[in-house]
Amino acid sequence: MPLALGKRNDRTRVRIAGTFANAVLALASCFAVLALSELGLRWFMPKYAHLADAAFLLDSDLLFVRIPNHRHFRWHPDTGAQIPVFHNNLGLRQHRNFTPADLESSLNIGFFGDSFTENTGMPVHSSFTEPLDYLLNVETDGRQINVLNFGVEGYGTAQSLLRYEMWAGREALDHVFYVYWTNDPVDNLANRLFRLDESGQLARGEAAPGPFAPLAGLHVAYLGLDAVGRLATHLVGITVDGEERKREWLPRSYRYIANPPPAAFTLFRLLLRRFKAAVEGNGASFHLVWLPAGDDGPGSVADIVREEGVESINLRDCFAALDPAFPSTRWQNSPYRFELDSHWNEAGNRLGAVCLHRFLEGSLNLPHLAEAAVTQALDRYYAAFEPSDAEGLAADPAAVAIRARYDALGGEFQDDPRFHRTPPPETLVIRSHFDVYLQDGWLAYVREDCEPADFELRFFLHIDPLDEADLPPHRAEYGFDNGDFAHRFGDAGCTIWRELPRYPIAGFRTGQFSGDEDAGWEKPWAAEYVVPL
Repeated sequence: MPLALGKRNDRTRVRIAGTFANAVLALASCFAVLALSELGLRWFMPKYAHLADAAFLLDSDLLFVRIPNHRHFRWHPDTGAQIPVFHNNLGLRQHRNFTPADLESSLNIGFFGDSFTENTGMPVHSSFTEPLDYLLNVETDGRQINVLNFGVEGYGTAQSLLRYEMWAGREALDHVFYVYWTNDPVDNLANRLFRLDESGQLARGEAAPGPFAPLAGLHVAYLGLDAVGRLATHLVGITVDGEERKREWLPRSYRYIANPPPAAFTLFRLLLRRFKAAVEGNGASFHLVWLPAGDDGPGSVADIVREEGVESINLRDCFAALDPAFPSTRWQNSPYRFELDSHWNEAGNRLGAVCLHRFLEGSLNLPHLAEAAVTQALDRYYAAFEPSDAEGLAADPAAVAIRARYDALGGEFQDDPRFHRTPPPETLVIRSHFDVYLQDGWLAYVREDCEPADFELRFFLHIDPLDEADLPPHRAEYGFDNGDFAHRFGDAGCTIWRELPRYPIAGFRTGQFSGDEDAGWEKPWAAEYVVPL
């Protein structure tokens, strides 16, 4: 081989090797940035935790489904309490399992819908289907009535329809309610489970979990979606009390929810028609529920419901009849919604149960319960789960039985301190700006009537091991473990749970700090606890 050619080949190999090394380095850098971003979001911005930790199974027919016999936690939108979320043997969020025998001998009512139906932001006993189930069984002339909650967060009309059609026990349902929310027509287009064929008729789509579905557990994925949504903006008119007061740049999703494209209405009509035909074909009644948070549907949705002959129950009108102040209060300021979330809260679900009971009481020819009797029955129901405001009111044994089944369904969560709303008073170890409780390997920071300012400073948590050999290698030189953390008001309200390391501890120091090491840390409050020998 000529010398010049050999040198040229050597230079080529060197360039290829250099290019490959640079590519590997760039790829490694990208992974490192993503990993650090993911850790940073989980530590400093836990706002995406609920989305990333959502307990779903990917499904080729429904895109995603709840996991039967599954247990996990999520945050309460306002108080920040960690709520145990249980799904039963059918993947329903209820206080008990259902067997075919349970349904064969009973009258069964199914509710289908999205997050307003499933209500994972509150304890399960407060979700409207549970107190409704209880009320319907107060006086039933011997009949057993089951209320089943098929709601799944994120579902549109198409998924609710398919959930009904694909459930093996659908013929056991005597009454089916579809709970409509304003974004359903847009969701039907987005999930592509159904489409319009060339003749304008309903046809199954070819939707399937996308290639990025495995990224659904990453916080950075939702940060990216947020960024895209904010960049894709459109000038939207903001209407206040029927009058357009101002115009703002908002994400396009807001525009489509407020003014869906015509195809969304056509698709919604055909899905609703098929839903009604499927239910009535099985000998059951079909109803649509308008939520109090919305109106009668954007654009022509209300007309579609009426033209398709679907009987509807308007909770907004019922709320107005029960609470004279409701019509004059904007939903954003309503006492029936979460302060930090647009969904209805526990009070809204309670009133919703009363409204639906009124309708079903007549529809099922049940013995009439006067308004005072309904209120007293619900007070006794809630007394089984939490202290009642009604002095001397004892919980109803039937409600206590519900609580027992609920606790049994919780299984091993009963031993997790986060299952309980507040730590036992005997576990209080520090009384300061935040009271600190030590319970079963967890610390609970509790402050009554907390405010955003209470969380502006970062928390420090320095843990002394009983044996320094248990320290991670990178903490050995310091002699203590570092569990410092940031917390934002609204992510966990006035109670913060922090898990301690698994090794035995001798004590810990905690508080909040500002400044930096060179200027000297400022600590508005600090406290220490030593584990008794």
